Amino acid sequence: MRTHAGMRKAGIATMGMMVGAAALLTGCGNDASPATGGTSTSAASSPANKEPLKLSVMTLMYAEPPKADSEVQKQIEAYTNTKLDISWVPNSSYKEKVNVTIASGELPKALLVQNNKDSNILSAVRAGVFWEVGPYLKDYPNLSKMNPSVFDNIKVDGKIYGLYRARDLATYGVIFRSDWLKNVGLSAPKTIDDLYNVFKAFTLNDPDKNGKADTVGLTEEKTMDGFGVVASIMGAPNSWEVKDGKLSPDFLAPEYFEAMKFYKKLYDEKLIKQDFPVLNNQQKKDDINQGKAGAVISNMIDGAGYQATLAKSFPGSDVDVVSRITGPKGERLPGGVGYNSVFMFPKSSVKTEAELKQILGFYDKLSDQKMLDLLGWGIEGKHYKTEDGKPVFIDQKLQDTEVGSSYLQLQIAKYTAKTTGKETPLMEKYGKMIKENETIAVNNPTNPLVSETQTTKGTELKPIIDDARTKFILGKLDESGWKQAIEQWRKAGGDKVIEEFSAQYAKNGK
Repeated sequence: MRTHAGMRKAGIATMGMMVGAAALLTGCGNDASPATGGTSTSAASSPANKEPLKLSVMTLMYAEPPKADSEVQKQIEAYTNTKLDISWVPNSSYKEKVNVTIASGELPKALLVQNNKDSNILSAVRAGVFWEVGPYLKDYPNLSKMNPSVFDNIKVDGKIYGLYRARDLATYGVIFRSDWLKNVGLSAPKTIDDLYNVFKAFTLNDPDKNGKADTVGLTEEKTMDGFGVVASIMGAPNSWEVKDGKLSPDFLAPEYFEAMKFYKKLYDEKLIKQDFPVLNNQQKKDDINQGKAGAVISNMIDGAGYQATLAKSFPGSDVDVVSRITGPKGERLPGGVGYNSVFMFPKSSVKTEAELKQILGFYDKLSDQKMLDLLGWGIEGKHYKTEDGKPVFIDQKLQDTEVGSSYLQLQIAKYTAKTTGKETPLMEKYGKMIKENETIAVNNPTNPLVSETQTTKGTELKPIIDDARTKFILGKLDESGWKQAIEQWRKAGGDKVIEEFSAQYAKNGK
């Protein structure tokens, strides 16, 4: 989905740092022999490197940071012959922290970047701050198998400057309280009108049967990820579309405006959380887990966590998911880019080619099945047990708190790469849906493209549209005001972005 806008002040400071950083970069040695293929015997674990690799990493977290001496970290370090120094940063403030960290020049050896095509990251890449890793990937058994099409999406000027964290293409859907649905006498929604009726019943028809008007149909957050799904269902493009041979942003499409009117209707009728413009992801989750809201439009994988939590707090509660909702153009979902964030390696802290190869070896080892299972399931006997030859969670909430919300953020493979476990019916359902939904995923044609104006002005342009969209939904802006915001976007550089994307699209042979 969409990436949050960066902090402009930090970005400006960052750009000033780039030029100086490029001048300070040291030369690279060639004293490390190439890693061999076949098995994961990369530089990080080869006999020539008996001392543990000291690896500082900055990545995000979704809960409390784990202790450095946790059993999970010990197992990672032992398997990869690494001593980790991890800086955990809350997701809500991660992008700002990245900007400040780059500007400071005090960089970890592995830096997770949520959008490697943000203006400040592109400036850093072009200033020579980060290592190009493309030429080394073939030497690692797991890295060499990563999807080349996804690497194309993260390339800058035709080169690869990091390792992407793989993701499925179409994971979003509507997660809802199926026990509430039964209580209000409705079936799972199949159309936009059905979806509206579910939200309305969840708000007005006492779905939790407590005799109080204390529930709401839909919860959302300020980034409005759910809106992108609704807009796609209603026929809008996925961020951009090709129209008459040129690139055109989604918000110029009439279907996008129809989605705005749908959200406004939900807001006016109080069928959506009224304070959603100030809520973050955790607060949105709390609305479901605390029985305040009946539905959320989110990654369907979150459904299992909701189900586990609700079962403890509200005996008899149940969760279900739906993703194929028919709109004017049939069944559609916004397709992803095949990744979510990129690990990048600064030359100021990774000083030699030999050290870079060791670090790449660490990530290669982390993609071995043993590590995929550790990060996906946790520790046997504590987080999961084996039944009928398959792993099954003992306490999924504990696993999410101690592993999934933290150490899993080190992984570059898909979440689904772990050994298939003894799954709940819900997990089996959305797992199948995620695979099948690739056929209805709508692509964003600008994924592999770079607009110089978007690079330099994107953080100024995006809020123009995002803020106007929110104001329209809240009734603080009418249709005329929305059109004025679009004109403001065009004059502030938007028309130039369209021109540059269109030219590059034509140059790349579409």
